[in-house]
Amino acid sequence: MKLIPNLADVDRKTILQAGIPAETLMENAGTRVAEAVFAACKPNKTGVILCGPGNNGGDGFVCARKLHQEGYASLSVIYTGAAYKNEALSNLEQLMMLPIKMINAREQLGLAMEQVIKADFIVDALFGSGLARPITGLEAKLIQEVNERRQYAPCPWVLAVDIPSGIDGTSGQKLGIAVEADTTVTFAAAKPGLYLYPGKAHSGQVSIVDIGIPPELIAEDESPIRLISRETARRWLPPRKPDSHKYSYGHLLVVAGSHHMPGAAVLCAEAAMSSGAGLVTLAAPSQVFEQVPLMPEIIRRPLPDREHIGHHSLPAIQEALASGKYNAVLLGPGLGLQVETVPFVWDLLARLEELGVPVVVDADALNALSLISDETYQPKKHRHGKALGPRFILTPHVGECRRLLQWDKADVAEDLLKSARSAQEVWNANVVLKSATTTIATTDGLLWISPTGNPGMATAGSGDVLSGIIAAMAAQLHAQEMPTWQAATLGVTLHGLAGEAAAAERTPHAMRASDITRHLPNAFKVLLDASEA
Repeated sequence: MKLIPNLADVDRKTILQAGIPAETLMENAGTRVAEAVFAACKPNKTGVILCGPGNNGGDGFVCARKLHQEGYASLSVIYTGAAYKNEALSNLEQLMMLPIKMINAREQLGLAMEQVIKADFIVDALFGSGLARPITGLEAKLIQEVNERRQYAPCPWVLAVDIPSGIDGTSGQKLGIAVEADTTVTFAAAKPGLYLYPGKAHSGQVSIVDIGIPPELIAEDESPIRLISRETARRWLPPRKPDSHKYSYGHLLVVAGSHHMPGAAVLCAEAAMSSGAGLVTLAAPSQVFEQVPLMPEIIRRPLPDREHIGHHSLPAIQEALASGKYNAVLLGPGLGLQVETVPFVWDLLARLEELGVPVVVDADALNALSLISDETYQPKKHRHGKALGPRFILTPHVGECRRLLQWDKADVAEDLLKSARSAQEVWNANVVLKSATTTIATTDGLLWISPTGNPGMATAGSGDVLSGIIAAMAAQLHAQEMPTWQAATLGVTLHGLAGEAAAAERTPHAMRASDITRHLPNAFKVLLDASEA
């Protein structure tokens, strides 16, 4: 599903090209908001409509008129604009002629606050997705009062118009202060900020409504941002043909683990084996296989380095790759950053750049990769640049992305889409940026946001499971000649759905990473059901 941060350009084309008047768009928008109120609140409830200085406020005026027409007698409209224009002004003038309590907050702030305190429901029509500055002054005081009112029972039901006021439409960050809504009614196309934290937490249940904008104008918009729907992910799922065999679904080589972190290697390998890969081989220091039990279906390849991987293991892995029997490689979980491990990663990546199969780079392999830009560690063979290629998938969390980009960690977290795209461009690879909301930048120019997952997945080993799922998808897609970038988006979706199933059984408080792997069958069932739906 396409996400558009700001519909201003689409609105202009709707008015100029499609010939739909701005008045009609505002009337439709306000009507759709009023319909959401009808569905949630009875006419005997006390309501407050907060209307800001622009078109978002105009939508609120229309909503108030529609509510009045349906018998909502206890309404107060609080408006903050000093000089309304065009359609917003016209709708304000219509309201002034009706027996509705109209409060100019600039002149009667105390009365406005009293009405907020008394409200059973509040419609937030202060600012829309076009807001590009921190909210201060009068509107900030009103938002603070709304949020404080929600702390006490019975708290009002809050509906946000288009996007909660104070949430950046692109990044989801708060612009100073932001409304905490139970429901958001957004117009024509959803905004990325509704699915990125903290915006996601402020938005509540999101409903996308039609206000008369022609679908072809939405389709033509140049926004590269997409929300991964279950239906879309299902279309990427590699088919299972009746006459297939294990080699039809790829052979994955996992290079992972160390004496100190054997579990990471096991978690990613078992997740891969549980995600449909035909075969999975785990190449790890020999002690890994002595320390942690491993499911019997996984092929073991003990390496010459006993405790952690170094230069002694490189010939064995190069020999394995030269056999041509692997359809994908996963490198990184639990490797560590020992003196000999870092150059091993560099040398193996140089070999993998020449190989024609997908490569998933995770955890300590990412940290080793980030050191390539440091002159102290940079070998001559990498001085040609950082380009890896579209067959590579990097899976950093925020801290690892900071190191890959040499940015401040806060800069990465404040704009996940920008950070994922920057890392993708720097390394010329697909990038899965792991966070509370995972974002994906692909080499075909698109940005994807995953709506799945829950706080229970913030646990040790969850990232190892994700890398195993993505790598298994990459092996299957490569075996069936499908694009590598789809493995990233599909893997993230399955990981999130499995996490949701695990949380439903164990609660987010008691989840472990292995629970995610155990619930992968449920994730596949959800995607298959999405196809039938």
